[in-house]
Amino acid sequence: MKITVVLGSPRDASISTRLAMRLIEGAEEAGHQVKVYRICEMDVLGCHGCGCCRKYDTDCVIEDDLEEYFRDLRESGALVVTSPNYYSHVTGPMITFMNRHYCLSDKDRNSRLQPGIKLVGIFAQGAPADYEKYLPNYDWYLGTFLSKDMELAGRLIAGGDSDTGESGELMTKAYELGKSL
Repeated sequence: MKITVVLGSPRDASISTRLAMRLIEGAEEAGHQVKVYRICEMDVLGCHGCGCCRKYDTDCVIEDDLEEYFRDLRESGALVVTSPNYYSHVTGPMITFMNRHYCLSDKDRNSRLQPGIKLVGIFAQGAPADYEKYLPNYDWYLGTFLSKDMELAGRLIAGGDSDTGESGELMTKAYELGKSL
């Protein structure tokens, strides 16, 4: 299976990125092919609200680095999105990325993707992992992808109180989640 991973942290050694890399290790060990996008290194414009996607039943007409991503997503069996928590939410570039998925619904608001793409969300925050204030924000974020007939396969939240060492419980969960995709 092909897995598309979108990293939302601008830092290579961030906790959300490290968890994603551990998930990728498990996925590749299970025989999956993985394509990684680093959103902060990409030329990604915001949705222009032009409506061409729905009028012409096509992917977004903006010519930027998401063109290749949309092609990869259509060939993928899983999508992994990651982000640190900045000011109670995912990073700005990841919200822009999310907004661009508007094009994946037709004029009747039905998904234009094949149903059943597995979705994994990986988030890192300074607050404790079970800090309830942020959970609705993550649910809202993942909801956009779930509205495209994706299926939530897992959600990992690394809090400031989490053991994120290489042999820690969260890294093990990430690895096992990757293998299970």
